[in-house]
Amino acid sequence: MRIPTFETPEPGAWQTDESGRRFRMIGGVKEYEMMVSVDGIEVPQSELAAYHERKRAAEEAQREAERNRPAPPPPKNCPFASGLTTACTGEACALFLKGCTLARLVNRPPAKRTEGLQCPLSKYGHKCRTDCALYKETGCTLTAVEIESEVK
Repeated sequence: MRIPTFETPEPGAWQTDESGRRFRMIGGVKEYEMMVSVDGIEVPQSELAAYHERKRAAEEAQREAERNRPAPPPPKNCPFASGLTTACTGEACALFLKGCTLARLVNRPPAKRTEGLQCPLSKYGHKCRTDCALYKETGCTLTAVEIESEVK
């Protein structure tokens, strides 16, 4: 008894169908390129290495951007806030516009050093400190506000 032998047909060159999918003809059969699912995205097998390279480069660029991003400014404390957390609420506050607007009432430096002195705005009697939203250079910016009659 003779066992029939089959010749494996040679695959043809890759072609693209009307929907943009790659295929090749093997004998009379159309074989589509295998799609690989990576992170929920289907990638043609022939483009898998390039996809991984692009993804690795994008992740490295993201890490580099994170390393080079300047540190955010330290949070300021609001003398009007009460309770354990006195952190400035930023955009949620009516007096906030690129920082505390009260701190920019005048362009002069504070009239005296105020760090450690009693803050009259604090409900709990906190001392004046450098992380206050109203503190500038050497003291509270409100000390730079002068009554017009004293200036003359």
